[in-house]
Amino acid sequence: MDGDGDGFGFSDSDLDDLPADTLHRLEATAIRATQHPPPAAPESDYGLDGGDEVVNGDEVVNLDDDPHGQAYPPPHPPAAGEQPARSQADPHQLLARIKKLEQEKARERKAAEDLRGQLQTRAGEADTLRRRHHVESREHARRIADQQQMHAAELAGMRADMERLRREKEQALTDTMFNQHDLREAGLAQRVRKTMPSRPKGNSAAAASPAATPKRINKPRGPLGDGFDDDDHVITASPSKARDRPRVATPKQGGKRKRQPPDQSPIAMPALQLSAPPTQPKEAAPEPVAEPAINPALLHHFREHDQRYTLLHRLLAYPSSNGQDRILEALTQHAFPSQSAKKLSSIVYDALAAATASHVHELALRICHIFLDLWKQCLDEQYYDPVYLVLDAMNFILSCEPVATAVQIAEKALPLIMASVDLVSLPISNAAKLGAKAISSLYTPAQRDISSKIDVLDCLQLLYLVATSCTSSADADAIGRLWQGISSGFCLMLLNKEYPQSQITLMLQILSTSALPTSLGPVAAEDESQASVEDALIARLTNLFTEIPQQIPDPAAKVLLAAASEAEVWNLRLLVLTVLTQFSISEHGCVRLAQNPLCIGRLIKYLDYSIKTLYRQPLSSTQGLKIESINATMKLIYHIATNNPGLDIKSKLVNTLGGQHAYLVALTRLTFSDGLMLEAGIEDAVVDMAHSILDEGLSIEEGDAFGMVFSSGSSS
Repeated sequence: MDGDGDGFGFSDSDLDDLPADTLHRLEATAIRATQHPPPAAPESDYGLDGGDEVVNGDEVVNLDDDPHGQAYPPPHPPAAGEQPARSQADPHQLLARIKKLEQEKARERKAAEDLRGQLQTRAGEADTLRRRHHVESREHARRIADQQQMHAAELAGMRADMERLRREKEQALTDTMFNQHDLREAGLAQRVRKTMPSRPKGNSAAAASPAATPKRINKPRGPLGDGFDDDDHVITASPSKARDRPRVATPKQGGKRKRQPPDQSPIAMPALQLSAPPTQPKEAAPEPVAEPAINPALLHHFREHDQRYTLLHRLLAYPSSNGQDRILEALTQHAFPSQSAKKLSSIVYDALAAATASHVHELALRICHIFLDLWKQCLDEQYYDPVYLVLDAMNFILSCEPVATAVQIAEKALPLIMASVDLVSLPISNAAKLGAKAISSLYTPAQRDISSKIDVLDCLQLLYLVATSCTSSADADAIGRLWQGISSGFCLMLLNKEYPQSQITLMLQILSTSALPTSLGPVAAEDESQASVEDALIARLTNLFTEIPQQIPDPAAKVLLAAASEAEVWNLRLLVLTVLTQFSISEHGCVRLAQNPLCIGRLIKYLDYSIKTLYRQPLSSTQGLKIESINATMKLIYHIATNNPGLDIKSKLVNTLGGQHAYLVALTRLTFSDGLMLEAGIEDAVVDMAHSILDEGLSIEEGDAFGMVFSSGSSS
């Protein structure tokens, strides 16, 4: 058998022996076989049924296995020999075409999948754009409403101010008129009207000059024996005085016209017509006199001068915080060790006696400096007993005075406040860091005595009063100068959980005034980096999201100090969010919060924690605080994200344990929040913010997967 390419093993000599019609019959048989396929053959899946020949590869039979040597039984047996039957279709071509069709089908399927993915992407983008448009429209409407409300409030305030100024103007005019009338009445009362002797009627020659000697009248002699009536008043004129002064000419004719009154000055106010009692005879109205106009500023000066010592009088009567004595009376019980013979009250009285003040605010400033000098000497001599009286006086005076007074004493008061607080707070900080040995020194008799005499809360209250005054002062640099004088260690120390919550809360309120255009918190000293100071402060603030204030217990005491309540902790953390939000208002602060390696991660974790507590403790008394915390936290995260273009929130979660999980769960829960029952109070804007951030951080497949979990409304 030859090994030719056909593989059937026939040679050309064998074909010569076949009958002449064998080849014709084989071709006819093959044609019929192709035109009548077996009925059980399945239809083709490759699109060849539309008129192309269908060749079933299973019908090709190997002639070596056929004992008769033919593929199909011939209609008539061959005359002689055998001939192999060939299929008209080449199997290799069929397989190649099948492979090609399968490839085309795979390409079409892939193109369909791509189109389907593009359609889903476009649908997601359209939904995102629709949501963003809805959010922006609602935000725009809210801003317009806020602006209208603010405009209405400002307009109402301006109208109220105009009405107040109008009333003050009318009152000032009325006061001026009454004061002018009072001054005119006082001037008229000082004028002495001389009684002129009555002239005899007619042209009698007996009328003599008042300087002439009167005639003697025959009447009984009186006790004086001078020939005059003792009951009448004796009116005599000294001859010498009569020569010195000009004599008033007596009118010679009674019929002459009377003297006309002088013209009234245009600046003089008309005399008020006062009706006299009906029983009293009317007197002739005095001639109008020209009077100078009174300057209203002079009257205001008089009023201010009259009230100059009102503050001092109130201070003398103001009680001290011990509830027993007034402040200046309590000072009589204390004296400096270096001047034991002189009471502190005497020092204050001597300083006040030497003080000169042209107005009440200058006097208040002078009194503040007197008490600040006492405070400094108390610290220098380590005599802390009267410190509380100084704080009472300072808080009282500054609460009565305008902000300018607090701004003027800020530079002098700030070192005294920090030094007094350090006396009590530094040992607590050391005890928290160093352990048992430092804790024992915290409760020594000497330290207990200092803690009982210096009230840290009063000192911080005074600092808060000064800080808020600097914030609202007309001097724009006042608050910057204040935070240049506050050390970063002082602020960080009072934010530790070992301090009373009241002190932490007040320190947070003070820090809310430190959001300056170029800095947050204390301004760094020359040997410090401002960025390092701000990062440390932000880290300390965000650490309060997981800490609960708990004071260090006294080892000798059998009763432990109670920790802060749940409501107090939620309120404290809400105040932390308020401070961070205040920081984020300025561009510098927003960038610093975004660049901090811990801030966003801890905010995400706190958001997730706040949401979880809605379901772990349903309908608790702190439910409102939890909802408020969720809204405030999400708004802060969204504000930081949208005001820092290109910020990758996920990259900020690597330094926070569980941050990635909290990111996905918290934002997805908010996105699919229904706002019913346990979620009641979550704002629609907050839901939109969560959805917007989640859209940027998830793929379509991840979004669909999370949507299947939370879209049913169950957030357990």
